[in-house]
Amino acid sequence: MSISAISTTSLPADIRSAGTDAIKQYKSALGFEQMLVGQLVKSMVSEESSLGQGPYASTMQDTLTTALTSGQGMGLARQIYKEMQS
Repeated sequence: MSISAISTTSLPADIRSAGTDAIKQYKSALGFEQMLVGQLVKSMVSEESSLGQGPYASTMQDTLTTALTSGQGMGLARQIYKEMQS
């Protein structure tokens, strides 16, 4: 799974106003969240399901991952970002 590009304009306002380093760190946290959710989606999809087989299986799994993590994500990135600040 490839990590989708993260637009700076989609980041929370407090992150954007915190500066370049904060933006880089938050994007890294979002990238990790995307990767983790992608692995979870792949492990949940069985070979017998429509998401696990066929020529578009990988694309469907990636699309599901993107849908789950788009916007503000699932909240994991915010927690990771906070830990990076400590």
